[in-house]
Amino acid sequence: MKPKILSWNIWGLNDPNRRFQVKNLLRHGKMDIVCLQEIKLNFIDRSIITSLWGCPFVGWVYLASNAVSGGILIMWDRRVVESIGEYTGNYTVVWFKNVVGGFS
Repeated sequence: MKPKILSWNIWGLNDPNRRFQVKNLLRHGKMDIVCLQEIKLNFIDRSIITSLWGCPFVGWVYLASNAVSGGILIMWDRRVVESIGEYTGNYTVVWFKNVVGGFS
């Protein structure tokens, strides 16, 4: 099974309407891996992740924004893929392995 991947330049997640748009897209699109760029948030915790993706099996890593620009959030459904490596520095990279098999 190949995971469904979404990459989106979101232009900020501070707006509750934008978070609602993301949550609806994730619910209806049944995405497995999501990369949101330009999140413009300095800090992300479980409550923000829950407001975006109601799935209790979500894993995530993020690169905080620099003042009011940048920032990356990568989320994934741990029932579908598992992170086998992460790097966050000037950029964020995550290596995934399919939980069921056949993808890495």
